[in-house]
Amino acid sequence: MSLTLERGALPGTAEARRTTAPHGTAEAHGTETPHGTAEARPTDAPHGTEELRELRRFAFEQGAGKAFVAPGPQIDPSIGTTSGQLPAAVRPDAGRPLALGTSRLLRRTPFPAGLGPADGPAAGEDTLDHLLVTAFGLQRREPSNSFNDHRVVPSVRSKFPVRPYLLQDGATRYLDVQRHALLDVEGTPAADGEHGTTVVLAGRHTDLPPQYALLRGPLVDLEIGHNLRSLYLAAQLFGVRAELELPTPDPEGLAERIGIRPAEGWAYPVAVRLDGATPRWRPGTDRPAPTGDPALDRVLRIDRMTRPSGAPAPAGEVTGTGPYPVEGNGLSWAEVLWNRTAGRTPEGVGGFSGVRAPQPYAAVADSLALACAPPPSPLLAAVAGHVRLTLCAQDVEGLPDGIHRVEDNRLTGHLARPGVHAALDSQFGYPLSGGNDCPVRHATFVWTFTADLRALFAEFGPSAWKLLQYACGWSAQGLVLGAAAYGMYARPARAFDEVRIARTLELDRDQTAVFQVVCGTGRFREPMLDLRS
Repeated sequence: MSLTLERGALPGTAEARRTTAPHGTAEAHGTETPHGTAEARPTDAPHGTEELRELRRFAFEQGAGKAFVAPGPQIDPSIGTTSGQLPAAVRPDAGRPLALGTSRLLRRTPFPAGLGPADGPAAGEDTLDHLLVTAFGLQRREPSNSFNDHRVVPSVRSKFPVRPYLLQDGATRYLDVQRHALLDVEGTPAADGEHGTTVVLAGRHTDLPPQYALLRGPLVDLEIGHNLRSLYLAAQLFGVRAELELPTPDPEGLAERIGIRPAEGWAYPVAVRLDGATPRWRPGTDRPAPTGDPALDRVLRIDRMTRPSGAPAPAGEVTGTGPYPVEGNGLSWAEVLWNRTAGRTPEGVGGFSGVRAPQPYAAVADSLALACAPPPSPLLAAVAGHVRLTLCAQDVEGLPDGIHRVEDNRLTGHLARPGVHAALDSQFGYPLSGGNDCPVRHATFVWTFTADLRALFAEFGPSAWKLLQYACGWSAQGLVLGAAAYGMYARPARAFDEVRIARTLELDRDQTAVFQVVCGTGRFREPMLDLRS
């Protein structure tokens, strides 16, 4: 089977939908889609035609065109990954343990209060330790779950490819949540004149199963967005000012400072300064080298191509969270973070299970408020301004079932569409089968992130792709917290049929679905092992 992508057609736009529709859909049999054809935008040219063409094809091959290029990932658990392995430069025998008692502090902090120094938990000299544990620490282990352990952020198959490092007064340390410790990193360049603490988030594509191939790129970037949001939430809970340095000055130098190399499968590192820290690192000298995995080599090439460039925009005192117009429901922050789940099934069954259950209007209002908190960077906020959110809701008190658009941080444009959840269920990447459960038809909320990719590339160039993933992950973590506050699972997903979703949601012709979060009431529960400190 040969595949051609028309010159000038942006993956996921109407041109691509007409020429690349999957077999079995109306488009595959020549029926016109309702979206029309997106107009060409001449402003693409200044950002480099060849780079944009390669990036568009990459976006197409792991997005709307993935069914043509490669089958869905059939994961062989016998094939190892680097997940759970310490990076080479980290010393497991040198470092210090983190303070205990974080969960106790969070139990005394009602949701959604504690968002600042006036009403946050008093942590004293151990503030940094409690902040790190809140943002990245372990929550629980589920005995019959195939994918353990569980943290505040969701992760693909619990692989957690985003690794936190700390730059502290000239030293480099690695946060090992399994050891509940900060470990020393050896052989990294010294940094004179540095003070304070900077958290560096480094994603590693090789932590994900190789069968994910090109999808490892956006999945790691999405998880960086989730982890950024979790870090900022923890900083605000403990009254610590956080500043995202984006674009990252000399990312190669920062990678060397924390002891990682591109050839080992690492992504663009992101730095967040805490309480006015002044991080330092030398110019980088390492250059990419082939990894032996053609798909990974391509992911790393796209990672380099899409790195934001230029001087970091001043972030001022932005914290990137709240104050939220959130009602809350009597839970503590410890309970909300514990409730975070992407859904469960009984042992031996894949996917996730759910049942229909009513929710108060506060559940959607609080979720929306948390999702719409602006990202902590002018550049990232500008990209987030191009992202649209569409909600399919059912069984919510005071909210009609159907499709709702989000505009200006509020629900609008209701469309009564009976059966829309069933339609989305059939378009999910892992449908109901003998060995897999799929509860999308029973979900209370299905949030879909869409964007005009052509406009994003025209305005921000190749870096739009990476920044889009960060922005979606940031907002999705807000939905994760909103669902947890009302006892619901929240399943982030990149596994869906972009072409059919555009029809089902009646998206504007220039909009492409790029991310989804499914929220609902779980049907399967079991006793769990509490791993909180």
